Amino acid sequence: MRKNALKILSFVLLSAFLSSCGYLNIFLNNVGESISSEPRKVAKVNDPIKDSVKISVLWVGHSTTLVQMYDKVFFFDPFFNKRFGGVLMRQEEPGIDLDKLKRLDYIFISHSHMDHMSFSSIDELAKRYPKAKLIFPEGAEQYLPGYDLDMIRLENHDAQYKDYIGKSVMIDGMKVTPVFAQHSGGRYAFDVYTWLEPGATGYVLEYKDAVLFYAGDTGYNPFAFKKIGDNFKIDVALVPVGPCRNCDSTSFWFHTTSMETLKLFRDIKANYMIPVHYGAAKYISDPNRPLDIMNKILDDPESGFSDLKPRVKELKVGEQIIFN
Repeated sequence: MRKNALKILSFVLLSAFLSSCGYLNIFLNNVGESISSEPRKVAKVNDPIKDSVKISVLWVGHSTTLVQMYDKVFFFDPFFNKRFGGVLMRQEEPGIDLDKLKRLDYIFISHSHMDHMSFSSIDELAKRYPKAKLIFPEGAEQYLPGYDLDMIRLENHDAQYKDYIGKSVMIDGMKVTPVFAQHSGGRYAFDVYTWLEPGATGYVLEYKDAVLFYAGDTGYNPFAFKKIGDNFKIDVALVPVGPCRNCDSTSFWFHTTSMETLKLFRDIKANYMIPVHYGAAKYISDPNRPLDIMNKILDDPESGFSDLKPRVKELKVGEQIIFN
């Protein structure tokens, strides 16, 4: 109890200090629910690893996805916690039963924010899958505790500040390229918003004839994402939608609005897009509002984005989709 009280007190103090960023409103919108509620139960896949698949994606919730590319199995930004930052209750439980996951090869971390680099979630995976490799961008290592895993740091300076595409590495036959993400590193609010700690990345993974893009957290930059689209033939893209205030316009720097998510999708020229980073936490208003507005834009023939609708694959938490 004392530990939780200290967490809540710390969050309130940070919220007051950063009230211009809306943290106080986020706290007030969630504190009652966090005390009295539990995440909703969801259906889960019994056999997440398939015998023959080019690409499969299982949405665990928030930005956490389990991906299979042929014989490679990996998580992006695993977050299995009940609460975000110890305070914000997640709306639905994580959509995976780890007892049913018989193998895991890699854990990819996009940046060190608490809802993407969860120490307890990585620790659980390290105990279950000690042969997995932990892959993260430079800058995140200063926040990572020691894990009994093979830890691989990627250089992404060029991706962030120069050419939008970083230095590729080969990991067990899979080509991993860090790419631009308009986001910050850091972890504890003051380091995120005061001196803009570096350490965020997106990923392009190429294995055999399959290409997958994970955007991590990012704002919209037309030059960066058009270059990514020109340099890779992406099959499937995992792209965040929100949080956003003016979701039908261009308003946020570190997160894509609903409209900017569709702009990003068009720029990267992927065959399919799966939206993530919505629904799990009540940041500004209804957790599903960014997705709802994105769907309204897709349904509007005058929006200029309606042609993308057949290629946007919306998943429920715990749902898996296979691309062959």
